[in-house]
Formats: sequence, C-alpha cells, structure tokens
Amino acid sequence: MSARSTMTMRATVSRDPTAGTSDWGGPEKAVFVEVGGGLVPCRAWSKAKRIIDDSGKSGVLEDLRAIVPVGADIEEQDRLVIRDRLGEMQFDGPVLVETKVPKGSSGSRASHFELMLRRHK
Repeated sequence: MSARSTMTMRATVSRDPTAGTSDWGGPEKAVFVEVGGGLVPCRAWSKAKRIIDDSGKSGVLEDLRAIVPVGADIEEQDRLVIRDRLGEMQFDGPVLVETKVPKGSSGSRASHFELMLRRHK
C-alpha cells in the first residue's frame, strides 16, 4: 500500500507571517492565517502516549506524527487542524509542526514528508 493511499485525513494549514521582532526588540504577537487555499491530504497518529505523575505534578508525553505529500505547503512552526473525511476534528485544538523529514525513497526522490507534531493549546 502506498503512503498516498493511507492519507485519508485532511489538514488545514495556518502560518504566522509576522514572525519577527517588534520595534522594542520583543517578539511580535503571533497572528496565524490559513495558507495553501485548501485542505492537505494527510494521515496523523499518536505513536506513543504516557501520563507522567511526579511530585504532585502531572502531564502527558505524546509522540504525535503525520505524513503529507511532498508538494504540500507545510513548514516547521505551522499549525495544523486535522480532520477525517467527514469533517470531524481528530486532535483537540491545532497541532504544531516541530520537524519535517523527507521519507519514502532515498535521496531527493522522497514520496512524502513525515511531520513530528506537538499539541498546541
């Protein structure tokens, strides 16, 4: 089965075009706008999930990944909203693209990208 045939989900991509610093040297307020003009085919999954409870504090550690076609306009630091074919949201809130790695064939003939994601609230 090809990677493209498993991409049964769709993602909306948002990007912050104002990434930079203000006149005072501080970071600009993030303003995310949709890019690409449509839905990007994808497949997202949670590879591992652990609940950590240590010294009165608890948290969730999750390895969230996705694959997208090579031609998809997705960059690191973009936000994705991932939905299934019926339009139901698959992950609560937008997820942040931390890393984008070419996969598939070796060298410059990659057939898709694997994205390492982080839930962003």
